[in-house]
Amino acid sequence: MTSPLTRAPWLAPRWAAAPVWAAVLAAAAFVSMDATIKGLSSRYGATQLTFFRFGSGAVFALAIWACWRTPMPSALLWRMHALRSALLLVTLGLYFHALSVLDLAQAVTMGYTAPIFISLLAMLLLRERPSRWVWAALALGLAGAGVAMWPELRQAGRPRLTGLLFAGLSAVSFAFVMVLTRRQAQHDTLPTFLLLQNFLPLVMLAAPAWVLWRPVAVADLPAIAAVGAFASVGLGAITWALRHMEASRLAPVEYTGFLWAAAIGYAAFGEVPSAFTAASAVLIVAGCLLLLRR
Repeated sequence: MTSPLTRAPWLAPRWAAAPVWAAVLAAAAFVSMDATIKGLSSRYGATQLTFFRFGSGAVFALAIWACWRTPMPSALLWRMHALRSALLLVTLGLYFHALSVLDLAQAVTMGYTAPIFISLLAMLLLRERPSRWVWAALALGLAGAGVAMWPELRQAGRPRLTGLLFAGLSAVSFAFVMVLTRRQAQHDTLPTFLLLQNFLPLVMLAAPAWVLWRPVAVADLPAIAAVGAFASVGLGAITWALRHMEASRLAPVEYTGFLWAAAIGYAAFGEVPSAFTAASAVLIVAGCLLLLRR
């Protein structure tokens, strides 16, 4: 069977950028999930919110897997899935706590240290060699994140500093998750990947979630379902992107999530972007445009 590029060579430039746009979609979906979690954070703890994320995500993942019935991984790959699931639990537990005390844009911005760790880990573990353009895009994105965080670092109180610390540790853990995703995405089909991505963390989290459980209001059920839908779209898009492009090249696209966070934070929570936010957005967009250009 011939590929779309063989039948229509003029599609090659657009097709080559498809993983980047898939990563943009993933960033938008994950920020939408973050905003939904933030809306629930005043009524539920971080452990229960994490359980909501994987529980609702498992419903969508099971439906997708049931349509294709793709095979399960080998015994060796099960160990890698278990390791990645445990790291993902740590990542989201820390990050959901940060969302409860920080503005949405601030929490997302602090997470933008992750692409730096992703690129470094990709070099060490996957033997990738990012070009100077990738490093330039990363530098612009990190500079934008730093500009956005500067006012908070000068004025933050103890709870918010704790939130910043947790968000930073979450970024380090997430970098390991992304590198393992890049490696595993080459072996497992997407439906299988989505299924294990949700069910393994759900099983690991069942006992602590039971101990810390708070009654769930019926009015919150649509939001909990939305968390799973956003997570499934985001995970599916980023997994597909990582199948077709190096992790280090996709890392700067994470910065587009800040633009979504600023817009959703304003619309949903009345968080008005400052001049620092505008300056950081310019740097972030410049980095992503540089990545797309090169």
